[in-house]
Amino acid sequence: MEWIREADGVFRGGGVKGLALAGALCGFAEHPTKPITTWENVAGASAGAIIACHLATGHDAAEMLELMKKTNFASFADFPAHSKLLGGGRLLFRHGMAHGNAFERWFDEVLEGATFGSVRKKSANGVAPEWRLKLIAVDVTRRRLLVLPDDLVFYREPGAATLIDPDHFKISRAARMSMSIPYFFDPIRLEDADGGTSLIVDGGTLSNFPVWLFDVDPAVTGRPPTRPTFGFTLEHGRGLGGGLNALQRIEPWPIRFGFDIFHTAQEAWDARFVSHSTRVRTVTVDAADVATTEFNLSPERQELLVENGRKAARDFLDQFELADYMNTFHAPLAEPAAVGTR
Repeated sequence: MEWIREADGVFRGGGVKGLALAGALCGFAEHPTKPITTWENVAGASAGAIIACHLATGHDAAEMLELMKKTNFASFADFPAHSKLLGGGRLLFRHGMAHGNAFERWFDEVLEGATFGSVRKKSANGVAPEWRLKLIAVDVTRRRLLVLPDDLVFYREPGAATLIDPDHFKISRAARMSMSIPYFFDPIRLEDADGGTSLIVDGGTLSNFPVWLFDVDPAVTGRPPTRPTFGFTLEHGRGLGGGLNALQRIEPWPIRFGFDIFHTAQEAWDARFVSHSTRVRTVTVDAADVATTEFNLSPERQELLVENGRKAARDFLDQFELADYMNTFHAPLAEPAAVGTR
């Protein structure tokens, strides 16, 4: 079977460990016989949202890696007056130690102010997804998993008179929602149609690896999928990093318990899901012992993550066969649509 160079991608979060995923993307593009150079639809949760957004707005794997290498991740931890202890105190009032504004400003500049309208998908048959980019977040007030931008139509910004128009909603704002690590960053506040307040937090709370987002049913769409979906996930690594572990230890037990629940939910649910449903299409990258919030990574540890990603990609593609994919998902790949019909 002839190899295809395009696929859909779904990226699992992991804070600064996302460098390993960027390395895996480069490994896919660089493979000598089975390269993937075009990512048609992309999705992510938590830090995986950063990678998905960057790809969806026209950047390639090499640009993604360069961006992450030169980014000062420590600047995202915008505690009040640069004090972690003050950040711990504001948990009582804002439900987060850090504002999260620094990340949103940085990412909006990186994406040049892009909105979801710029990634709207053109489709000949109107089948979902309508947008090439999907992000996962969680409405903890109403206990709902959110797929952005689709579910934005049920909310409005606080004080706004009308519900949100997804096409005019900034991608950087949605990414900020998807990576609102509970207790670390302030949750995003939105209002529902009745004016009730919802708190939106990290998509990893429920579904840190939404590899199912682009699965299609040929019985519904009238045609089989045109390309495979590859998932990128992490193993090993740690949750909180550095001084944040020390800060967590001095917080009241309900907050410590909340941190434990969050990281357990990420790892335990994902391990079960991957083992049963997605192994044939999932690249698993070793994150070594790097922590999610280890913002001051040395150049050597950064390179370790990148090379682990490249190696995982090479090993995965060396053994990947389209026939195995088809047998697993019970549907052949159709010929790609003609140019201009997507």
